[in-house]
Amino acid sequence: MGFWAGLALLLLGLHLVGEGLAGLKARRHLLARAMGHPLGVLGAGFFLGLLSGSGMGFSLLALGLVESGVLGLGQAALLSLAATAGAAFWVGVVSLAQRELAEAFLVLGLPFLLWPGLRRVAFFFLGVGLLFLGFLRMGEGVEGLRPFLVLLDPGPLGLYLLGFLLSFLLATANGVAALALALSPALGQEGAMALVLGAGVGVSGALFWAYLAGRREALPLGGVLLAHRFLLSLPLGFLLPWLSPLGVVGFHALAHLAFALGFLPLGGRYAALAERVFPKRGVVPKYLSQEALETPGLAFALVQRELARVADAVRGMLAQAVRVLAQEEGGEADLVPLEEKVDRLTREVVLYTAELSTRTRDERAVRFFVMASELEHLGDLVRRIVRQAERLWAQGLTFSPEGREDLLEALREVLKRLELLAAALGAGEKALAEEVLRQAPALEAFLDRLRRAHLARLEGGRPESRATTLAHLDLLITLEELGGGVERLCRLVLEL
Repeated sequence: MGFWAGLALLLLGLHLVGEGLAGLKARRHLLARAMGHPLGVLGAGFFLGLLSGSGMGFSLLALGLVESGVLGLGQAALLSLAATAGAAFWVGVVSLAQRELAEAFLVLGLPFLLWPGLRRVAFFFLGVGLLFLGFLRMGEGVEGLRPFLVLLDPGPLGLYLLGFLLSFLLATANGVAALALALSPALGQEGAMALVLGAGVGVSGALFWAYLAGRREALPLGGVLLAHRFLLSLPLGFLLPWLSPLGVVGFHALAHLAFALGFLPLGGRYAALAERVFPKRGVVPKYLSQEALETPGLAFALVQRELARVADAVRGMLAQAVRVLAQEEGGEADLVPLEEKVDRLTREVVLYTAELSTRTRDERAVRFFVMASELEHLGDLVRRIVRQAERLWAQGLTFSPEGREDLLEALREVLKRLELLAAALGAGEKALAEEVLRQAPALEAFLDRLRRAHLARLEGGRPESRATTLAHLDLLITLEELGGGVERLCRLVLEL
């Protein structure tokens, strides 16, 4: 049991070290550097991993950058590989473990726990102390495992597969490398290195777990990383007898450096292969065309039609919000597909209009730019409505029947105006936008009546109204903002 208790301490220490280093301001600067040349991605990723001690954390960060469209698949994979290579050097820190040093780090971390602003410093010192203690405890308990390992006699291939499985499940190559370092007296140098090599491939499993959690872009990214690491691990496995002088720590660092450097000439091919194997089913612009940029009049017309798609997606979000509030079931998760459509299309429209503005210096590009931003904000407001209602229901509260009907009626009024806006953009009918603006005073007066009706229910002592008053008023304010956003968009339509 002592060996496994030591492993638990070591893994906890790795987590705390990562938490402690997560707040370093240099990370933002280095991440900004990662958006350029592949060598910049490689260098920045390496130092980010070195600063954080967690390659897995940056694999998930790279996934987020792919999902938001900031990085392509090849760049994200390179960032993940480079960060894992940088983090690999923390295993060398573990090899320096001494009990007195471990205790010193633990004691040093205690005072920093007293100040909330310095908690990350405490996490770092405590994490290093636990790393050392865990490694030493594993070393003390390894003799208890020796008879089992001798009986099992897994051989290099079996240890490679074991390392793969452990790293896949635990999502840490460093943790398994430290395990191999502690077991090296029982496994032998080559056996421990085979365990490390398998772990270097299996760490890609973190992205497959993310895919199972619903993050679709994780599958192609995880597939590319797994295939690349596996292919490069084959020659490294063949060279194990000649690389044994490096030891476990040196081989662990070398393997991950090889994975990162080996990706540089192959990144484009991997990305192209992933496009064929995992075709994107995501949302793409339907009307925006690079060729149309040569004809500004056509390009502006296409932008307007694409914005009509965004407006229709926001309309769909609001219609779903009406259903959620009417049935008092569902939540933010129901809005995710449409919200992703709004975000992706908005980003493409913004980039397209920026290019159009650079070429033409036409004021219409600025108006379309503002309209795209306004539509994305309307989507955020719709999500805010559902989130507020969902929080209320989670507390076991619900709106009074009259209050809920008032809110539903207000939502439907805003929805009608949003439908007119979408039609005005899609058909180019400015008369529909003018109709929305003519109805603006009526909507304002209607929302004012709803506030007065809510106040009357409060004065009457209605318990549901008293319990939900803050949520009710917040929703009315959000609906007012939604209506105001639709009106601003209609004025912009009239200026086109």
